[in-house]
Amino acid sequence: MKNVKRKKRKLRKDRIAMALILIILIIFIVIKLTKKEETVETVAVQEENIQDVDNTNSINENNQDIADENATQENKAQTSTKIDFLADLDVPVYKKSEKNIKIPVLIYHNFRTPIPYKEDVYNLFSNQENFDENIKTLLDAGYTFITLEDLYRYNKNEIGLPEKVIIITMDDGQIGCYTEAFPVLKKYNVPATIFIVNTLVGTEDYFSWQQAKEMYDTGLVKIHCHGYNHSEYSSVGKDKLISDYTKSHKEIEEHMGEEIQKIMAYPAGKSSQDTIRWLKEIGFEIQVQTRYGTVNKSNALDLTNLGRIRAERATGKQILSAINASV
Repeated sequence: MKNVKRKKRKLRKDRIAMALILIILIIFIVIKLTKKEETVETVAVQEENIQDVDNTNSINENNQDIADENATQENKAQTSTKIDFLADLDVPVYKKSEKNIKIPVLIYHNFRTPIPYKEDVYNLFSNQENFDENIKTLLDAGYTFITLEDLYRYNKNEIGLPEKVIIITMDDGQIGCYTEAFPVLKKYNVPATIFIVNTLVGTEDYFSWQQAKEMYDTGLVKIHCHGYNHSEYSSVGKDKLISDYTKSHKEIEEHMGEEIQKIMAYPAGKSSQDTIRWLKEIGFEIQVQTRYGTVNKSNALDLTNLGRIRAERATGKQILSAINASV
């Protein structure tokens, strides 16, 4: 009897032990499953966060690309500022084959107020007041200011010109062109060409590349070659001539940020038939000479031999008289 009771007690203990083991096992399985679900959720959240970051980075990159593209377009627009000085004219225009017209080209050098008469032995200085008077007088007389690039297209019979046109040029690139003449060009919205000497840019009394670019970007000022050095290029030989003007032009393009038509003026007006031929062979189809007092005519236009009227000390009335006196 006692053995039976002992067996029953042992059986109950075994059942209880089994039940506890089963409960512990169930609890262990539940904990494992719970942790697995949490891990899956964590990974999913992490993956979602990574995706969000990727999306954000992608958006930022796209926005940056758009911003960079806009900036590039804006810079291109600024760098490539073009002004059509022959647009919306209220006077007739004529192709080269239709009418013979006079094409005066003015030459200035430096500008300073007051004019330093004692040191200006070659009469190369004007000042802002005189320059303003010159332009106003010519505008009042019905003149249209054009560029040498316009003249080139006219000579190709691509465009017509009014009967009264005029071109402003300035030699050397001295600081007065920037400080005194440039404000007047902006005031009247008229163009001018400045022929620079590369080795003098940014030195004492000469404007810098940054100032040249500022003027160029308005579309009012064209920057062209006056020689890499202020040398007498008629006697340097073919190789040196071509090397210096090629280098000069390339450097101007680099600083202005775009391709520029090849146009040059001879320092001190010193040229020869050889220099004219050699430079024309490498693309300088416009070569501006000195030939003071010469007014160019469309029926005998030679773009490699353009003459100019000195205007540094002239009044507007004197400029008009010089133009009218030419036959």
